[in-house]
Amino acid sequence: MSAAAPGAGGVFSYRDGRFFRDGEPFFVRGVEYQYYRDRSERWEARLRQLADAHASVITFYVPWRHHLVEYRDGRQRFDLQGSTLPERDVAGFIERCGRLGLYVIAKPGPFVHSELNIGGLPDLVSPGVDPAIEPARGYDGSPLRWDYDGSILPSSEDARFDALAREWLEAVGALLRDQVAPAGPLIAVQLNDETLYCTSNAPPWTLGYEAPALRGFARRLEETYGSIDAYNRVHDTRLASFAAVAPPAPPGPDDPPLTPAGALARVDWARHQWRLRRDAYARYRDYLDVDVPHLTNYAGMTPPIEESVPRAKGAGTAPEAGRPEPADAHTLPLYAEWWLAMNRIEADLDVHEYGVISWLGVAAYDICDLDSRALDNPCRPARVLDRYLNTCLRRRGINLEENWGFARLYHPFSAYPLVPVYQTLASVAGGCTGYVVFCGVQHDHWDDDLDRITRLQHPTFPSDAPIAADGTPTPMYGAMALLNRWFEREGSRYLRAELRTDVCWLAYAPYAAVSSWIPPAQERGVAGHESPRAAVDGFEPFAARLHAHGLVPGLVDLEAVSLEQLLEHPVCALRLGFFMDGATQEKLLAYVERGGTLLCCGEPPRVDLQLRACSVLADALRPGAARPGTGRVHHVPAPGFLASADLLPFLKTRGLRPAAVCSDGVRALVYAHAAQRYVWFLGLDGGPGPHAESVTLEDVTLELELGAKTCGVVHLDGDRIASVLFKGHNEVEGIEATVSIRLGDSLVRHRGDLLRFYDP
Repeated sequence: MSAAAPGAGGVFSYRDGRFFRDGEPFFVRGVEYQYYRDRSERWEARLRQLADAHASVITFYVPWRHHLVEYRDGRQRFDLQGSTLPERDVAGFIERCGRLGLYVIAKPGPFVHSELNIGGLPDLVSPGVDPAIEPARGYDGSPLRWDYDGSILPSSEDARFDALAREWLEAVGALLRDQVAPAGPLIAVQLNDETLYCTSNAPPWTLGYEAPALRGFARRLEETYGSIDAYNRVHDTRLASFAAVAPPAPPGPDDPPLTPAGALARVDWARHQWRLRRDAYARYRDYLDVDVPHLTNYAGMTPPIEESVPRAKGAGTAPEAGRPEPADAHTLPLYAEWWLAMNRIEADLDVHEYGVISWLGVAAYDICDLDSRALDNPCRPARVLDRYLNTCLRRRGINLEENWGFARLYHPFSAYPLVPVYQTLASVAGGCTGYVVFCGVQHDHWDDDLDRITRLQHPTFPSDAPIAADGTPTPMYGAMALLNRWFEREGSRYLRAELRTDVCWLAYAPYAAVSSWIPPAQERGVAGHESPRAAVDGFEPFAARLHAHGLVPGLVDLEAVSLEQLLEHPVCALRLGFFMDGATQEKLLAYVERGGTLLCCGEPPRVDLQLRACSVLADALRPGAARPGTGRVHHVPAPGFLASADLLPFLKTRGLRPAAVCSDGVRALVYAHAAQRYVWFLGLDGGPGPHAESVTLEDVTLELELGAKTCGVVHLDGDRIASVLFKGHNEVEGIEATVSIRLGDSLVRHRGDLLRFYDP
């Protein structure tokens, strides 16, 4: 066994977004290794190299199409032991991981993406092969297609597809149940990929319009309204049944404002799309039937970079016309609204745990497109960095995919170690309780049945990884090992520390549901009312202002959290809209009565979700209204107040001070537990420097001399430095800087990258 391996066995549990092994916090030092894209005779050598780099967990997809070897008489036969092909021996792969002291997180889909043909689904489930299977459809009736090969994707609600997916998951579950720790190395699973077909932040007009899904929509409307007569009263319609309710079409740039009833119709549709995702997860979890944490990998909260989908260059091999365009210029800023409307994190904790992927742009250089090569960007405002932090601050969980080396498929700067190190540290600074290097191994064992399109992009997957296809360690390998060594020693203790949230934004999903259909240019998106924004002119600019001034924003689903959970946040903020359900209005008043401080702006609600009069919150916000209890309410009618320059002075007059006061060229976040503090710092400036910066805590100041985009962490034990990790070598700019960190009379000074522990 490698000296770096964590050791076999251990009883695992999961709570508060983190793993525990034998009762001790367990920080995931993960690496993605896709066994199906490498020759089986290489597996053990590559796994040993990953263990030697101080990895603790191997993650991998289990592609359904790879393991399906026969379909006859309506039944599938799977090979999970390698009887028909050595590269199908996932049982043997898991056994090797355990023998080397590496734990595993398996990801059996059914849809896995991974740039595979049909995202890893077998051909037999595509409606293009079996017309009896209903396609997933967008608003115009066109089938949803997989970008990589043009294959038609099946509706998750189609009974035939669901039965086939059940057979697959039951087969994988039978294998995985015997591998659960401590008997084996399995500690968790991940179902699907970025929810259904990578649509965790897709527009609401791209999914759920097919017949079986619309039947579910009708059932949910009946649950909400009780009778079609009640629905007709709210919506001023004369429909004979819920099946006759028409789903919404996407907005045009010149559309008139929605009516209030039309706004509530968008709330109904968002609930439908949320339930499509949730219910699919719940079914798949039951089919798999493996008693481990079920993680999910939500994509980021704001627009991701469009992937560079490889296209064939021969006649007859290019994909057919794809799915409806995900967004156009007037709706593109709505990504975060879609995210908040359809990803109900707290409401889904009984089904799966929060996890993220961070394909959000190049954080160190604030690049959010594929074409920019800017090196002189001072990263102010740090939009992409804010995306990282906001996505990870949403809830504690694992960063399940950090881009380590997808320079050809994603952005060229991803070839340089600085970029993934910066982003990995940013995700942990934002609250991630582990990370996965995606991918740790460069794969080159192509199979046309899996990779017909992706192999056209580059001879390996990815183009630049810590371990090259021939086994040679690359500069990425050293950077990965450096991070893993620090977290191997500090990770458990670090997970006991917490980040102080200064102001918690209350995401009211019905507001996001309506705003998802209202382009920002439409100031009056609902006739007679302000647009009920959740993210646009809401959480995003609010969070950006707090980040830039050292304050930390939180974010919770207002409907899903309990009053007691709400009271864990002393100060909360909310942009109001013209409607809100009565229970939520009462919860907000109870929060104030119990001592909470509520900051709100915009139009107070006067009706509920069925347009019935409900103004308990508006009445309490009236000037001079009596407000029992010990808390405070501050309401500013201007809808943009919480995103304006007036917010910070307002907060300071009420005693809010950042845990870390930073100079302009650095961003820092501080986690604390008793005398232990972890100061994460992310340099914003490029160029040769040196850049003189400072981070001032309540009692001490760290004086920093940084290079180009230097990033790292300092562990303080009381008033002394206990350990330090930083990356001073910027391969993007070709600068190896001398970095110094001074704390009182103590000085750490080193050229390039550094990992150092100071034993007491």
